[in-house]
Amino acid sequence: MARGSGGGGGRVGEYSMLDNSTLTSYPTPLSRSPIAGSPSRSRSPSASRSPPQVFTYTYPGWKNDRKLLLVPGPANNPLLMQRRQALYDGTVTDPIIAPLIHQTQTQTQTRGIAGEGAGEGAGAGTSIVVWNYPHHERELEKALRHYRDGKDDIVAEIITHGNTRQKSHIILASTHPTTHPILQELDALKEGKHLNYRGYRTDIKMVEKICSDEIQARERIGLMQRRQAVQDDTCIEPLYRSIQTRNRKGTGTGEGANNGKSESERASASAWSYPEHERDVENAIKYFLRGRDTFVQRFVKDGDRKEKAYRKKLQRMQMQMQMQKVTK
Repeated sequence: MARGSGGGGGRVGEYSMLDNSTLTSYPTPLSRSPIAGSPSRSRSPSASRSPPQVFTYTYPGWKNDRKLLLVPGPANNPLLMQRRQALYDGTVTDPIIAPLIHQTQTQTQTRGIAGEGAGEGAGAGTSIVVWNYPHHERELEKALRHYRDGKDDIVAEIITHGNTRQKSHIILASTHPTTHPILQELDALKEGKHLNYRGYRTDIKMVEKICSDEIQARERIGLMQRRQAVQDDTCIEPLYRSIQTRNRKGTGTGEGANNGKSESERASASAWSYPEHERDVENAIKYFLRGRDTFVQRFVKDGDRKEKAYRKKLQRMQMQMQMQKVTK
């Protein structure tokens, strides 16, 4: 009988290969008790091992997964093999993913994403939420693929997003979709402002897709207002103004700018002039338009540090030049 792992520092006696497609899993995964065939040792009756569970694998790729069990690392996880076999056999009972498996198998029938008969009993004890919004098939396949790889956190995000998209799809397909508060706010924004910034049509579609989640939808509408204000050069948000004061091109430091000499001097003092500062200003504005205010604050802080170091370097160079002139 070949063993699934070697001697002392590994998982001794945890898994054993019985044949080419059968794997025995013992109830104590981290047990280091003697394995069958090794010299017997004195053991108390309470420490006796329970009968092992035997799993037979037939899903595509199980041979390669079996080889990975012998290699230390994150891929050495026999539970993933059991999950993949359950997907292939259509015996998954996980209440989170089972409804999706049932729906996918029902809609595609012959594509075999989860194997033949995947819908049988898959949704037992759960309520199946059917997605039918445009291009939902791609999200279903993505969720099943990540579930097969053990990425349950990503699966949960996909399901949450898909449920939001489905609810929004129902709202848009209703008889009076404009009565929804989010869609009313979106219509007011389109009527009150002439949207012409780059990508505004995509933002409108995104708000419609997530209108059932009022928090996310209102955040997106707020971003649309911010982007249009930047496009119109009417944005008065303090964070954006802090970027502009550091942009040497936009400080307004010419003669008599705004008839405010002190303000012009302050803007010139805070403006960046170190090499490649234009790139940092562009990146800060880019993240501001994406709503990543934390990144913007980080860019501003790092830029101020670079500017301070650059000005100190210039002062040292000027002092050295003056000393050279005196010595001459």
